Amino acid sequence: MERIEKAAIIAESEQDKSLGAKLKKKMSVLNAKRKKIIASVSTAATMWMLSAATAFADGEGGGGGEGGGMDTTVGSDQFYSVINFFGTWLGRIGLVVGFVGAVMFGLAIKNDDADAKTRGLMTLASGFVVFAITKAISFFMST
Repeated sequence: MERIEKAAIIAESEQDKSLGAKLKKKMSVLNAKRKKIIASVSTAATMWMLSAATAFADGEGGGGGEGGGMDTTVGSDQFYSVINFFGTWLGRIGLVVGFVGAVMFGLAIKNDDADAKTRGLMTLASGFVVFAITKAISFFMST
């Protein structure tokens, strides 16, 4: 009886090994396909970025119509207004994150938890960094 049980256990373990080998083989095939897809997508994205063409109007009347070319100040003004809108809201979000970090730090002082103090100070600092960057938008963009 014991021999039959041992033989059954050995057969079952060998079957598990063969299933494991099949699973590993399928996973390696899937990983190879994933790597090919990722390589293809990243190559396509890189080529797309490298082959971008500049498509701005000349401004010297190079077109077929009359007039002095295209007026680019309207597009620039719209671009800057969108950037300022997002900058304003990101600055507000940065202040909220800084406030949350200050609250986290205060509660960590109450509980005397060193890890929580570190997380609170990091959150506070990151919020203020975001706020400072949004206040320096005029430094990053030349109008």
